[in-house]
Amino acid sequence: MKIIRKLLAGAVITGMALTGAATGAGAASASTVPVVYAADTNAWHASVEPGRFYFGQGGAPYLTQLHWTSWNGTSAWGTGKLWAEKPGCTTPSYECPASSRWAGVYLNTVRRHNGTRYYARMAVRFFYAGKWRWSIGWLRNGFWVFPPVFPYL
Repeated sequence: MKIIRKLLAGAVITGMALTGAATGAGAASASTVPVVYAADTNAWHASVEPGRFYFGQGGAPYLTQLHWTSWNGTSAWGTGKLWAEKPGCTTPSYECPASSRWAGVYLNTVRRHNGTRYYARMAVRFFYAGKWRWSIGWLRNGFWVFPPVFPYL
């Protein structure tokens, strides 16, 4: 009888410890990891490790198949495909053919919006015209703003 009580007590304590640990870990990570806004051109809509980014409509570039290897309290790094119109297309942008290339995405500069921590800076690394390039953008008024140079993110 004593053995059964000890086993039951051990099982209850183990169950409580595991439940508390799982709950505590989820709450801690949710409160410490920044989000990223506007992954789907939806201002101030928060995402964690989004699988894609759309920067506009029509012929605007976009990122797909994103795989995040790091997402922490200060920065995030992921890779995927950058899709952009082929340079020199003179037809309406929605008719221009798009090409894809490997891209690295680096998020950093953590700020707050209504109490939520978010990444405010995005750097996209890609290969174009024989060399590696970076395009740096900032979240402004809920949307990503990049310099007006190819690939026009």
